[in-house]
Amino acid sequence: MYKQRFENLFRVALKITSSLNISDILETLRDEAKVSIPHLQEACLLLVDPEAANYTRPLHCAMSKSSINCQLCKRGKSTITASIDNPAPYLCMISGESGSEILSSSIPIGGLLEVAIPVYHEGKPLAVLNAVAGENTPITEQDLVLLKDLTDLASNVITNARSHWQMSKQKMTLDRILGHLRPFVPQTVQNIVEKNPDAPLLDKIETEITVLFLDVAGYTKISESLNQDQVNFIIEKYFSSFLDILYEHSGDINETAGDGLMVIFQGDPGETAMNAARAALAIRRRTNEINEELSGRFQPIDINMGMNSGVAAVGMSRFQGKAGTRMTFTASGPVTNLAARLASGATNGDILVGPETVARIGNKMVFYDRGLMRFKNVSVETQVYSLLPGNRKGADFSSEEQPG
Repeated sequence: MYKQRFENLFRVALKITSSLNISDILETLRDEAKVSIPHLQEACLLLVDPEAANYTRPLHCAMSKSSINCQLCKRGKSTITASIDNPAPYLCMISGESGSEILSSSIPIGGLLEVAIPVYHEGKPLAVLNAVAGENTPITEQDLVLLKDLTDLASNVITNARSHWQMSKQKMTLDRILGHLRPFVPQTVQNIVEKNPDAPLLDKIETEITVLFLDVAGYTKISESLNQDQVNFIIEKYFSSFLDILYEHSGDINETAGDGLMVIFQGDPGETAMNAARAALAIRRRTNEINEELSGRFQPIDINMGMNSGVAAVGMSRFQGKAGTRMTFTASGPVTNLAARLASGATNGDILVGPETVARIGNKMVFYDRGLMRFKNVSVETQVYSLLPGNRKGADFSSEEQPG
């Protein structure tokens, strides 16, 4: 008996391991019932899991390829129904005085006309293997063991396919959730998590950066003079056009407000300062283009900017409250504070720059010296410059470009 079981399982394994199609494998296992037990008149595998269509196609009938999943002749049959309702290892039919009688048993017995072996997973019926024999060639105890082997294989295939589908569904759900959340997460955080998803290094680290703040001049007046849809249109129109500019220059949008952005540039100190300056000039050019595009519909707006460089604490800030933990990725310290103050002190679309940024850029760009200025919450006066378009050799100092 053990030899026959081994030979059957080995033969079946050779057939199914060459296929990745779950439906083909299940049909092969079903058909092997009649190969293992030639005197069977019928061998059917009925999928009863209502979610089966998500992980496998309907099975073709073993006796008529035009029929699908034995729906026409097996669904509702008393043996099948009883097997689903009563998850015993076997549900058998024997010949009685009044015809065939159902006998549920956990012990294989001989002389059976029909047997239904259910496949259950976590208390739910997934499938039933149904075998039918003639009165002169009944199903023996040895036949039951062979059928149970095939049912066990089918059970593994079905539960694995079902589990894979469920995991895929969960992953797709997670991907959709992450897709909605991703726009709210700074690119730096995304890169850190992708690099080390198990233990991302998000603690604050002293880092050389250049910070750029953007602020919409007169945002309060715009909000009061226009309806909400118009305000949203204007802000999204301008800010959306800035995104590609910032990403092109390796800037990471760290924080957003209704009227402003905070952008961090990390890397080589000189390179990040140049990237921030180029991005600022490109944003000013784009602002002028949009002002021209919307001329006659809306009043032109100015984007005031402030830029500063130096060492800042870059990483996650955690705020613990009764409702849970709130985390935000930011750069903090005097460098960031001064950049924000410079943006708030700029007018008429000016780009105010701190002395460290100017030192890092050197003579590669044109700056207008504004002298010493004092800002709120900054203890000492600061040497401030305005960033101008052009370069040192070909600078344009026309009146329209000269900072006011």
